[in-house]
Amino acid sequence: MKKILISKFQLLFLLLVLVQASCIKKTTVVPPSQRLLTAKDATRSELLQKLEAASKAIQTFKATVSLDLSRGGAKSGVLDEYRQTKGYVFVNRPDHIRVQVQMPLVLTTVAVMVSDGQQYRVSIPIKNQFAMQDVNAPVDPKNSLSSLRPQIFLEGLFVDITPYANKPSVKSLFEEAVVGVHSYYVFSFFETAGEQPELLEKIWIDRTDLEVARKQLFDKDGRLETDVTYEEYHQVGGIPFPKTISIKRPIEDFTVKMTFQQTDFNETLDAKVFDLPRPEGAELVQLTKAK
Repeated sequence: MKKILISKFQLLFLLLVLVQASCIKKTTVVPPSQRLLTAKDATRSELLQKLEAASKAIQTFKATVSLDLSRGGAKSGVLDEYRQTKGYVFVNRPDHIRVQVQMPLVLTTVAVMVSDGQQYRVSIPIKNQFAMQDVNAPVDPKNSLSSLRPQIFLEGLFVDITPYANKPSVKSLFEEAVVGVHSYYVFSFFETAGEQPELLEKIWIDRTDLEVARKQLFDKDGRLETDVTYEEYHQVGGIPFPKTISIKRPIEDFTVKMTFQQTDFNETLDAKVFDLPRPEGAELVQLTKAK
């Protein structure tokens, strides 16, 4: 009789365990669109070597682009958009750039911008305006000419870690991250010469192809200054380069999206390309606020 009671108790206990297990466990098939994409592996050293090589691969750059510009949005409550504007970009690294923007269809020149790394110049022919300013002058967020500097395009076009390579005070942190279905390797570069470490830049490498998908630049106060995304890499003369680059400037509240129609690398460019004299009779516009 005692053995029968023990057996019944064991059976009851087993049934309770099974019932509880069935109540807790739930198996759900994750849809393919929500599964992590296949991620490639690479070491910190391998990735740094690849970034250094990519930093030096392009010395001159010439491109025809489609430009989408937007200003404002949630921050200002008003969104202005300029879509499918045609543009031409010329670069002689490290610091010379020319950007020419034309209206669609009629192809009237809207703006021409040049920079030599020390001074930048902007010409707006349709308004007969001209401006020039030091590249390090403070930005006036309310002044569209002040906000849209050619140096911003130059920063967005290339990922360049060479300024950090021979600077002992710059340290890097290497980590892994997952956003949505993408896995990333992330490098964070810090300036450690001051009392407190200063975050300079973050570079996000997509592990699906081990190409740079995003870079973020920060100001001295730690605010996100520039946020650039790189999409659809393809080979141009044996060099991988994105078909689309989007540059966001959160402080000035504007975004520039460049879709490349034609690109050429490392061809000799005439120095006159980067000249931009003030047109006769053009109004000289002040770019920064008067103190």
